[in-house]
Amino acid sequence: MKATLTLILTLLCVTSQYSQTTYEEIGSFGFYKNDWASVKLNGKLGFIDKDGKEVVKPLYDEIGSFGFIKNDWALVNVKGKLGFINKKGNEVVKPIYDEIGSFGFYLNNWAQVTLNGKLGFIDKNGVEIVPPKYDEIGSFDFERRGWARVKINDKYTFIDKSGKEIN
Repeated sequence: MKATLTLILTLLCVTSQYSQTTYEEIGSFGFYKNDWASVKLNGKLGFIDKDGKEVVKPLYDEIGSFGFIKNDWALVNVKGKLGFINKKGNEVVKPIYDEIGSFGFYLNNWAQVTLNGKLGFIDKNGVEIVPPKYDEIGSFDFERRGWARVKINDKYTFIDKSGKEIN
């Protein structure tokens, strides 16, 4: 009896290790990234690789093209909040922002982000350099070299190119 139970448990473990998830949809391989196909499970999107292994869990309502906003990153949307995943399948910017602008519009390696109507910046590594707390952000170098005018609570000040407020 003990040997039979051990055999059954072993077979269940081996079977579950090699079983595949059944998806609602599977996209074409190579559309987003070579050797990856998009998958849909419970209405959420993710990716599998050419071996059928899940490389990005189906967590996202939408996934953009890699490289559209930043090389090697794809914009993701969860319940209207935006972030990024990289080509390794890792989330590099958590989907918390209402909007994410293009990198380089204000500074080479920064993208403007909006959260609850407030503006800030993330850098090329996905790190929040300037927390989204400003009502307005002007162009750098317009009023003074190395600075951008910002508005917070109906008052103006400046930030520098490291993201620090000038007082």
